[in-house]
Amino acid sequence: MDVVVGPVRSAYQWPVRSALDAGARVCASSDAPITEPDWRPGVASMTLRESKARGRTSGPERCVPLADALRACTSTAAGQGFADDFKGTLEPERAADLCALDRPLLDLDPHEITRVQVDLTVFDGRVVFER
Repeated sequence: MDVVVGPVRSAYQWPVRSALDAGARVCASSDAPITEPDWRPGVASMTLRESKARGRTSGPERCVPLADALRACTSTAAGQGFADDFKGTLEPERAADLCALDRPLLDLDPHEITRVQVDLTVFDGRVVFER
């Protein structure tokens, strides 16, 4: 995108890091049903800020730590839907909506996030997908 709008403007696109630094609660999603209901590309994009066309990082100082990107898709997203009193985190007496992955995310190279496989999905305490 920096080719179109220039590197300075490109670095300010999708200012998730700036919003987090300002204390805002950032919510992220897959935009389903407009796009595939897959959280991995969005999380990878927040952590890498790389152009799909050229692979260049736009505003590297604005990359978001993985934990913050995951929080934007989980507990903060539940809060945006006014559901944070019963879902969004794994705790007793809360809705068990989760997915189990084929490997740990926290020490993973962010370029590998989109290659992580979902082994199991639980919705409202019931298994709805198993690889």
